Amino acid sequence: MENRLLLSVCIGGLLFTFACNISTSRKSADTMPKDSISETPAHNMSGREVPAQEVPMRLLDKLGELYGDNPPGVVGFSVESKKCPDFIGGIYINDRDTLVIQIRGDSATVRKQLEEILGSKVFIVEPGLTYTQKELLAINEKLTERWRQLERTPVMRNVISTGVGTHAIEICLIVNTPEKQKEFRENVMDSPAFRFTGPEVPPVNTTEGVNDIKGVALRPEYTVYSTETKQVKFILYNHSGGPVYCGAHYNITYEDDKGVWRKLPINDFAVDILYSVENGDCWEFSASLYPDVYPNHTGRYRFFYDVTIGDMQVGDKLLMMAEFRLSDSKQELAQAAKTPVPETVR
Repeated sequence: MENRLLLSVCIGGLLFTFACNISTSRKSADTMPKDSISETPAHNMSGREVPAQEVPMRLLDKLGELYGDNPPGVVGFSVESKKCPDFIGGIYINDRDTLVIQIRGDSATVRKQLEEILGSKVFIVEPGLTYTQKELLAINEKLTERWRQLERTPVMRNVISTGVGTHAIEICLIVNTPEKQKEFRENVMDSPAFRFTGPEVPPVNTTEGVNDIKGVALRPEYTVYSTETKQVKFILYNHSGGPVYCGAHYNITYEDDKGVWRKLPINDFAVDILYSVENGDCWEFSASLYPDVYPNHTGRYRFFYDVTIGDMQVGDKLLMMAEFRLSDSKQELAQAAKTPVPETVR
């Protein structure tokens, strides 16, 4: 089951997901002692029907009142609180909407203590883990420092994000092969707490878009680039009669040696920025190919870019596409010319 993270922060211009996880697998919940739950989450002591999320959130607020560092009037609890007791190692809400408290020490003793403190038995005690969230956060601090030191190196350019989950630190890679995992462990940091995610093989993607419609056209600056190219420039022309809106997100696909279109492995994380291209203007921007992460191949590539013509709410939303080629032929590259301006906008 996918984890849902509560908090995210950006470090060094790259995304670090850094949080207490609020869901876990049903299998994990099933391994808890049956006597860990003596009330159903849908009821409180008075028998009043309450929403499933209300009980765990109320318990979290109670923990926040007792051990939180929050200013007056602000509720909530974090294991990073200075007042957090040593026996609480982590806390999250599982997929059954039940509060789970990771603990260190004798589980029976700690559970009894927590029941008295919280005035409730509607929670699960999760003992004996390899890593608690407190320990994972400490490991992540060291990883954060290594990221800062190696941010522009190929090994870190292959990293999209890292996140502190319930039981592990998840590291999302652009290319998630055993070789890339080994490279990370040897050159960045190694820990049994790491769990790598991301595709090992570029997934098939047969998406198609339009390159010239309603007075809007998308073109690469050149139709052919070298396989050593790190960035390709694109131009969006607007002669639609009104504004065109676009952002910073894009996708690229390539045709492999068997004629199958696949998603090009790139870092597709981008800060949401809205750009406006007025009628009669053009917009130039560059897309990164990440050849230091996944070597460029000769052949056809497609660049995809979402635009909205006219009003952002009700205007036409289009997927624009521009095709280009990569080549290792010196003769072909020497003869490469700029892409002509589309006839519709001349």
